[in-house]
Amino acid sequence: FYDSLLNDYFDRSRTIVVTTHQVDEIQDVLTDLMFIDRGRIVFECSMEEFESRYLEVTVNPENAAAARALKPIHERQVFGRSILLFDLKLDGVDRQQLAAIGDVRTPSIADLFVAVMGNQAVQAQGAAR
Repeated sequence: FYDSLLNDYFDRSRTIVVTTHQVDEIQDVLTDLMFIDRGRIVFECSMEEFESRYLEVTVNPENAAAARALKPIHERQVFGRSILLFDLKLDGVDRQQLAAIGDVRTPSIADLFVAVMGNQAVQAQGAAR
């Protein structure tokens, strides 16, 4: 669907805005990314920036403390391993540091969405207190 939409309607003078919860379906055709929460833009970047700025590292339990010390923006557990999401711009960490402690990859947009929106919820709870 999205490929035909782009082929039929995209040209250099048009912008196409797509809203969806199925971001994995459209990740390959995006040029920019934006998350909106309650009518407010809470995250915005180009896909180029997304791909160069955010990394996930999957670590075994023995490296989890070292990974946490690098201040990830999000962490989740999968099959006994920790998956930590890093913003290279904020965290002052680089790919080589992460590769030394685990398997590094670019996160999915869905994983970044969960991290950003989860942080928004935590901030909202803190503001309500």
